[in-house]
Amino acid sequence: MRHVRKIPGYRYARRTMVPRVRQSSTARAVVHRLFDIDADQRTPLDVAGGNLIAGVGVERLPVVVVILLGMSQKDAADVDGVVREIAELQVLTGGFRPVIVMDTPRLGAARQWGYPAELLVPEHSWTSDHQPWDDYVRATLASVLVTYRCSASLIVGPAGLTRTDRLVLGALGERR
Repeated sequence: MRHVRKIPGYRYARRTMVPRVRQSSTARAVVHRLFDIDADQRTPLDVAGGNLIAGVGVERLPVVVVILLGMSQKDAADVDGVVREIAELQVLTGGFRPVIVMDTPRLGAARQWGYPAELLVPEHSWTSDHQPWDDYVRATLASVLVTYRCSASLIVGPAGLTRTDRLVLGALGERR
């Protein structure tokens, strides 16, 4: 350690880089996946609350998997609108951390709010002869539910969030 401290730039790296790496949600997710931290505990995986809410206790908020299936390319603005509405509900309730699963390649819609996003192959693009699309979606969703240790899930159709969806997300904020 004595020799390491003499390396040029050590103090700068210690003061600036180490805190950034510790605060990086990507670095934390990589460590969780590589070393399987918390594998046998019931605490949620380290899913950040996005860039709208932060602070002590955010990691204890329930993880909600929001599934956006059936929205075509022409409805890309609808995907952006649904994710924006989820962000608004998260700020208003402060009761959940969303993970967005979609079959429309609009990952930027979720990433601009800092939410994790998973992309499914759309049904019309599925070409595998070995596995039906339903089995693929079932296996992928099971993996997402286990990986993120979700507490709830919402299925949002092409019409967007319904009144019931808004009530469910609002109820998560009430249970604290």
